[in-house]
Amino acid sequence: MVDKPNGKKQISIKINGESTEYEEDYRVHDWKLGKAETAAGEEKLEDQGFDWNLPDETPQPPKEYKKINYVGGKKKKNRKSFKNPFHDSVNLIMSIIGAVVVGAVLGFGTLKVITNTDGGAVPAATLQDDTAAGVAGGSEAAGPLELKEFSTPVLQGGVFSSEESMAAMKDSLTSKGINSASIEKDGQWFLLLGVSAHVETAKLLGENIKENGVEVYAKDFQLNAKEIKVSSEEKTFLEKANGLYAILAEESSNGVVNGKANESAAGSIESSLKEIEGLKVGQNSIAQMKESIENAAMQTLSIKSSEDASKVQGELLGYLEAYSRLQ
Repeated sequence: MVDKPNGKKQISIKINGESTEYEEDYRVHDWKLGKAETAAGEEKLEDQGFDWNLPDETPQPPKEYKKINYVGGKKKKNRKSFKNPFHDSVNLIMSIIGAVVVGAVLGFGTLKVITNTDGGAVPAATLQDDTAAGVAGGSEAAGPLELKEFSTPVLQGGVFSSEESMAAMKDSLTSKGINSASIEKDGQWFLLLGVSAHVETAKLLGENIKENGVEVYAKDFQLNAKEIKVSSEEKTFLEKANGLYAILAEESSNGVVNGKANESAAGSIESSLKEIEGLKVGQNSIAQMKESIENAAMQTLSIKSSEDASKVQGELLGYLEAYSRLQ
């Protein structure tokens, strides 16, 4: 460091052998002077002021809303209704008149019933005779009846094209003690040797017949639907007899196979038999059916062996044969 004549100090630094001189100048800050300068600057700013540039807009008056007066229809003046002071009285009078009329009608009707009842009662026999009046001999007029197809499992022994050839075969079976029935259907003659309620039972029944050297096979056999004319009692018989036939066919086929009947079916057989015994039938075919089904029912109730059950089978085959001839 080297002092200069004016009192300033000088610093000499050698870098790479070369000297470099720097002058160090110290600045002295007067804080009071700084405050004065700051105050002066603030006064200057206050003198100059600050202008705010706002847009020059003229305030617009508020929009004027006009009141809209809607024109409505003309108000109707309330008309004063005229009330009939006698209205209630008229209604009361009409009600009284109506009550009197209804009472008079009911009283007249009651009086008439009492007057008629005082007479003598009509005998029941007379009423029954009146219902039968106009019918010759007390029998009812025949009316049409639509018979539906009748289906039953059978043992079929053969089918023939002519009645003569079928009759010869039937006679041969009768000589061997085998029951049979001949039924004409669709131009052919069918020879039936047994009946049942199920095809499986019919097959077991056929085994006994095959032992006599007769070829048979079990099948469902159908009798065609037809329309016939019958009386009311004959109609009732046909409706009830077919149901009884199904029971007897099952019991008799089981009786042939097992040698005895099912005693639990006795109640149903007896009740069905009573329903048809009192019915009167006139046609020959229906009369034969009635005789066959009644005999079959009574014989079924007393089955003790296979021979007894075989007789029932014969009666049921006769029932089918007569059924096929219904006209």
